[in-house]
Amino acid sequence: MPVSIAIVGAGQRGLQLAEWVGRSQRLHLAAVCDVDAARAAAAAQRLGVPAETDHRQLLQRTDIQAILVATGAQWHAPVTFDALAAGRHVYVEKPLADTPAVARRMAQAAAAAGTVNVVGYQQRFTPFAALLAAALPPLAPVQALLTAQRGPMNPQYFFPDPYGGVGDYVTHTVDMALWTMGGRPGGVCSHIRRGTIRGDQTLEFQSLIVDFDGGERSATIVTSMLGVRVANLVEYVGTRGTLWTLDQRTVHVATHPGVREAGNRAPDGLETRELTCPAAGDATGASLEHFAARILGEHPPVAPPAASFAEGADALAVAAAAVIAAEQGRRVPLSELD
Repeated sequence: MPVSIAIVGAGQRGLQLAEWVGRSQRLHLAAVCDVDAARAAAAAQRLGVPAETDHRQLLQRTDIQAILVATGAQWHAPVTFDALAAGRHVYVEKPLADTPAVARRMAQAAAAAGTVNVVGYQQRFTPFAALLAAALPPLAPVQALLTAQRGPMNPQYFFPDPYGGVGDYVTHTVDMALWTMGGRPGGVCSHIRRGTIRGDQTLEFQSLIVDFDGGERSATIVTSMLGVRVANLVEYVGTRGTLWTLDQRTVHVATHPGVREAGNRAPDGLETRELTCPAAGDATGASLEHFAARILGEHPPVAPPAASFAEGADALAVAAAAVIAAEQGRRVPLSELD
């Protein structure tokens, strides 16, 4: 039997997720919810399911096993806490919450609930992510550089919070950096710029360095919404090799047993190879399938771990710390935001 799921939030993203649910053999859309009665009714008619304007009404239905939260970020926590208290599985769109402190409480509640709870960082389910998961560990990465340049964003993303502006876009890159580097991040240094387009406080440029293991390793992330026609670089450098790509399709990998002498530009045992990665496409469906498979007790082969609430809280903490670091001109330990 498929997992019976309800979507809370019938805006653009909620309707997109409903389309993916409709294609799934593991998921069954049972209801939709939105506080806007007109929008809820329109979604219900479009999707052919009942509608509610209060998510708590959904939680009184015994047939609904999981909740997919696609509201604005400030409503993620209230809906999720209620769903967890009702024993439901929860899939939350990114960002996990609107503040790191709330996100951390959500992670604690999810751990205590014992249900399947994930954050919608679907890029973990792309072919490129699978390639990174396989290729990076032997390189023992110490340093990563990931750029996420793009053109100007749509008006709905122009607001000043750390998860607005380029923050909405780069959070996927932040999650990828944290996941691939491994270990909990320690602190953040950052530069930001706002207001180039509208003269407001929207984040439009951001460069940040996230450190791990007391500064022994780091990931640098560079993003803007004025990076028109700029290729995005992914580069990892480790003590036993390197990996880089400009298009996430052709990936260059070099491995060696380690460098033990100065000036050795081609270490003994150096091997190079070029890997070809299939086009990514939208991995939302794969992410939802993985969520459903976990609820059903399946073990999908070659599937990465979905982002946990704890990892979602880390990604949000990095975003918030980056703004503080830029404004105060200092490294901000993530422990300040716990």
